[in-house]
Amino acid sequence: MKECSQCKVKVNTPRKTCPLCGQILIDDSKGKAEENLYPSYEYPNKKNNTAVRILLFLSIISITISATINILTFMGSYWSIYVVLGVLYGWILLRATILSHQNIAGRLLLQLFTLSIITYAIEKLANSDGWAMEYVIPFLCIATTFSIGVIILIKPMRYTDYVSYLFMTIIISWIPLIFYFTDMIKVAWPSVAAASFSLTTVVGMITFADRATKDELKRRFHI
Repeated sequence: MKECSQCKVKVNTPRKTCPLCGQILIDDSKGKAEENLYPSYEYPNKKNNTAVRILLFLSIISITISATINILTFMGSYWSIYVVLGVLYGWILLRATILSHQNIAGRLLLQLFTLSIITYAIEKLANSDGWAMEYVIPFLCIATTFSIGVIILIKPMRYTDYVSYLFMTIIISWIPLIFYFTDMIKVAWPSVAAASFSLTTVVGMITFADRATKDELKRRFHI
């Protein structure tokens, strides 16, 4: 490696003069070990892998113990399935939300999907009367739509990614209302509220968002 005393730069070249100023280069490699031009390899963090393995072990133990107790003391209720759903949601929350590098809007949408499926499964297992589709899922849609809308207003430079997730959330918000009109659920107002809030969000975004976000919304909704 050679160094230019005038430009104060190091040049890895066989030539004797600096390519920038023409000054004679000083060879500082004599008596020195050859420099490593590549960074040293960094081994992955084993602490995180150990923690994940411990959590996986505890999850398997929890499911096994609960299923064993449920079978040995069976009284007409498969309550161990709730434990399985809880552990499953915990892993989805850990791997796809907490440890994920995906943008926050995508993580919120994933949480909407996960919580909707889990609450609906619990409702069916408990033989309840439609509380998941009638109340929980519509309000989850409202919360997710509101959160992504706020993110778009706060971080307009990432509007394309966030608007895509908002668009998918708005579509999901209309599903409970469709279920009401097909007589799958009996209570209308939460579904109407979710659909109305999603429509209001679109109008609000077109009205108050920056120009780039407005153009993206108009393009996606063909306005």
